[in-house]
Amino acid sequence: MKDLTNLKTYIIDSDNPHEVDDAISLEIKEGNKKNLWIHISNPCKLFLHNSIVDVDARRKNSSLYMTDQYVPMLPNGILEKANLAQNKISETISASIEFNDDGSINNYEIIEALIKPKYQLTYEDANEILELEPREEIELVQIKKLLEKSIKHRKKQGAIIFESPNSKIKLNRDKIIINKLEKTISQIIVAESMILMGYVTSLFINKFNLAAAYRIQKINCNPLEILNRYKDSEIKYIILKQYMGRSYISTKPGKHESLGLQMYVQCTSPLRRYLDLIIQRQVYNKINNYELLSINSISEIIDYSRNKQSENNNILKNDKFKYLALFFKNENKPFYKIIFVKWINHKRNIALVYFQEYSLELLITLFISIEIYSNKLYKIKYCNNEKSLLEFIY
Repeated sequence: MKDLTNLKTYIIDSDNPHEVDDAISLEIKEGNKKNLWIHISNPCKLFLHNSIVDVDARRKNSSLYMTDQYVPMLPNGILEKANLAQNKISETISASIEFNDDGSINNYEIIEALIKPKYQLTYEDANEILELEPREEIELVQIKKLLEKSIKHRKKQGAIIFESPNSKIKLNRDKIIINKLEKTISQIIVAESMILMGYVTSLFINKFNLAAAYRIQKINCNPLEILNRYKDSEIKYIILKQYMGRSYISTKPGKHESLGLQMYVQCTSPLRRYLDLIIQRQVYNKINNYELLSINSISEIIDYSRNKQSENNNILKNDKFKYLALFFKNENKPFYKIIFVKWINHKRNIALVYFQEYSLELLITLFISIEIYSNKLYKIKYCNNEKSLLEFIY
């Protein structure tokens, strides 16, 4: 285990996160060579595979973040030990990445490490540092520059960078709010770090022929042609997603084309996603020469995870519907502006639309007496009902 407590390590996350499982550092080596370190919490060494804790985590498959409720995948005792925190010495699985000048990866290593984060920043705190670029925090500024080069390199390899804002439903003193979330530079660099960790971990797994759950995705279209055709549209990335193939999980490595990577695994959230935990367990076992999980075991876990995640997605969908129905009922506006994306089921009046004001992409039941077209703006009125989809009328 390598002692990296001397590095200035940053945790960058949302306000009051339940699970803190990643951090980043910069190491300046001889000749002014800069290595990016990505650290991931290592809960798998706190319990064995097929132990009571592990089986329960597998049964849950993931943590659930609902509007008014949080259901963790792992028990609180494990989270308290495994969560990274400012000035806390933690054991991690860490990757060191050395970049070429063009942002491609020249070399990497994955090891067990000890870290002691100096800062635990919110995205807003990190944005302020990156905007002001104080000399005292030159490490974070240099990390940003390295990761911006990495993003440019992935773009050249065909990666698609989705730049549209998102939305989040929140309860604030019993009032339902939909927050529009613009992507900031700190969120972008954290996301890029996690993508790189998934990439180098996939290289490590493939190099040693370890059984794993690879995430594969084919684009199946010409994204530049679509993005240019709708270049001035707020929904250009939503339209693009309708043409792209969905990602899927396989035990065989393959390209993740929208990330611009030859192979990829998700491994950066072992505290809240069971498949990430399994990937980390394989890496941890390999580093320590412990018994590895077989490809048959991984295949069974993937099949179970696929079915369980479908159940979890339904829980999240129902939760979202419940609070959106209350939101639109309480708002009681005379009309809402939407951009029509496409009919999902025209006979049943089910449509995919985009609410500009809230950056909200949503399936609704839409009753309309005129012909409507993709990428056009319409005014619609909310209809209060108890059905499984929100109803609107033109």
